[in-house]
Amino acid sequence: KVFQKKLPAPAIETFLIPQPGEGIAEVEILKWLASPSDKVSEYQILCEARSDKGFIEYKSPYEGVITEILKQPEQMAEIGEALYKIEIDDQKYPPKQSHKKPTEKKTEPENPQPQKKSLDTYEKVLTTPAVRHIAKSKGIDLSKVKATGKGGRVLKEDLIAYMEQGSAQAAPHPTPQTAQVQPTQEDQVIKVSSIQKAMIKSMTESLSIPHLTLMEDIFMDNLIELRNSLKKDSDVKITYLPFFMKAVSVALRNYPIMNSVLLDNKSEILLKSSHNISFAMDSPIGLLVPNVKNCQNLSIYEIAKELERLQSLGNQGKISEEDLSEGTISLSNIGSIGGTYARPVLYSPQVFIGALGATRPRLEKLNGEILERQVLTTSWSADHRIIDGATTARFVQRWKELIENPT
Repeated sequence: KVFQKKLPAPAIETFLIPQPGEGIAEVEILKWLASPSDKVSEYQILCEARSDKGFIEYKSPYEGVITEILKQPEQMAEIGEALYKIEIDDQKYPPKQSHKKPTEKKTEPENPQPQKKSLDTYEKVLTTPAVRHIAKSKGIDLSKVKATGKGGRVLKEDLIAYMEQGSAQAAPHPTPQTAQVQPTQEDQVIKVSSIQKAMIKSMTESLSIPHLTLMEDIFMDNLIELRNSLKKDSDVKITYLPFFMKAVSVALRNYPIMNSVLLDNKSEILLKSSHNISFAMDSPIGLLVPNVKNCQNLSIYEIAKELERLQSLGNQGKISEEDLSEGTISLSNIGSIGGTYARPVLYSPQVFIGALGATRPRLEKLNGEILERQVLTTSWSADHRIIDGATTARFVQRWKELIENPT
């Protein structure tokens, strides 16, 4: 007899988009780092995506060969949808970890009885809890899914095939070429990006809050001189923002109400111990609001270094959810682009925000002399439900004192 060595049995595994965080319903596909027929290793990054809460990387849980990519860049994908398919070694990854296509056919009962499409029927369909959860989240009636498992069991492949069949019958998703905005003389409808969706939600909530706005001018001459002396010997780019942030943190020691949150019961205020200062970032993908955490414990140099890291990630569109979350108070440096005064909108649930305009020369009278001074224009908004005008003015004056007389 001739004995042949049994070759590893290939199996196709479908990667479903996992839940990245609470409240996230969909993600935007940004970039693929692998293509069909590519051999990939375990934990290799295959795809980059973005939710309304930050940047996401999808890694391969298997070693194998990519057989199909199911979502293209610039497409939106819901949590639980199929992202790609990968061929794996079924001997290396046991059937309980992969989903090997069964050989047994569906067996029909001899005397089938008509079933009502009720919750009881839904629960009686033979399947696994994971498949049942996906179907429930997608609003799919499992009794309509063709089962190929033993004894009429609905497998994950059956559910995916049913979902793909429905997708094929629907209108095709826009490709990267059709999704881009091209110059045209006709009206055009474009999709709202994940960043814009986050703005819609945040600004709608924020603009329901009564705002109190105050504007103040700051003499920058002393700070300009100090910064020029410090940046000569620094290996980190030192802008004015680290000084502005540190001054906010120092001023918060006297006015902790500015670093607080009005709780949902509207009868309590949570005073935050950490000074996690958010700042508006104009990135290639839109407005991002990361934060520098624990500024109360950081030096000017350390804040500058953290800002440099966040700016680098922002330019790449790779700000993480961790960097975007848990901010307690905000600054918006609009002056880096242009502009003087503004009416900054709160970044809910925060209760205070400052907008920093451009620094420009102005003739001012000082000790009987007319001198040219460098003047920074600033605008500040507070949640007027819990912060009054007097407290706002005192905080801004304290911040002004720190900036005009740096030590």
